[in-house]
Amino acid sequence: MPYTVWIRLVQAVLNAAEKANLETETLLNAIGLDSSVLQDADARISHEKLSALWQEITWRSGEEAIGLRLASFVEPAAFDVIGYAVDSSPNLGEGLSRLMRYIRLIHEGGKLTLEKKGKVVRITHGIPGLGLPLPGAACQWVLANIVLSSRKMTGLDIVPLKVGFQHQQPEDLSAYQRLFRAPLEFERPVNEIIFEAALLDRPLLRANPGLCAVLDRYVMELLTKLPQQESIVDSVRREIGVGLRGGDPGLEAIAKKLGFAPRTLQRKLKEAGTSHQELLDLMRQELSIHYLQERQMAVCEVAFLLGFSETSAFHRAFKRWTGTTPGEFRRTLKQSA
Repeated sequence: MPYTVWIRLVQAVLNAAEKANLETETLLNAIGLDSSVLQDADARISHEKLSALWQEITWRSGEEAIGLRLASFVEPAAFDVIGYAVDSSPNLGEGLSRLMRYIRLIHEGGKLTLEKKGKVVRITHGIPGLGLPLPGAACQWVLANIVLSSRKMTGLDIVPLKVGFQHQQPEDLSAYQRLFRAPLEFERPVNEIIFEAALLDRPLLRANPGLCAVLDRYVMELLTKLPQQESIVDSVRREIGVGLRGGDPGLEAIAKKLGFAPRTLQRKLKEAGTSHQELLDLMRQELSIHYLQERQMAVCEVAFLLGFSETSAFHRAFKRWTGTTPGEFRRTLKQSA
């Protein structure tokens, strides 16, 4: 199933973009959305539209770290009932746990984890079922919002122990260093923040248990309206994505992870109108275009990342998918830039 995104997130991004002198109407027109969609508080748009919005914002702003700047304009109220529920939690740990439980309302495929080990806690964010990496600006936005909101809600100048991003390292790190003031890592499997576990017990300035309980019930009602079951195709796509990032995207490996015999998984995929090979080819195609568009890496590196044993095999596959070679594809991009 295609992932959808709550319109309140889109509105929060657009409101912040307006403060950075990027007009809402211009951005929406560029990605093919009518502004009337913003009038429906329960509306949802596709993940692909949100990604296109981030790419448009990055291109029009000309800023590598635009996601960090936009996050600086955001208040908890921007995320409506979820923002208020998190903000009225007794302490930071419970606030983050609420965000972890409710993130599916914001983004159906979103996954937020909170893992405490000794004196440190690790928060991770990602979209496991997504074939393509998140746009860099989206990664920046998520982590910056977590840190900045934590500072506002506790009244403390929280400094993480480490921050990691899924996207490539930019040339200029100054905006990252100003905001996080922590060691930075890039091209991580997930977006992550590590900080002192003792901060989880810090009370929030606007803690309100009564309000929190009312908001919890309302958010749960909204969540029940979302699809609850991940399809077999979604599960296989998710595991192929994981496999292509350093694991094994093969049929047998994925069948084992999902608890099926390989032939059973083949049958289930056939009943769904597809196959493991078709899903693998589709994800390789999507990733190959992404890497060739977004990253300055050699074609042989792209071939390796996608699991091709030889560059020539990747060339043949890419031409079959797109009708052109990787080199010709890149030259066309440069000419249209």
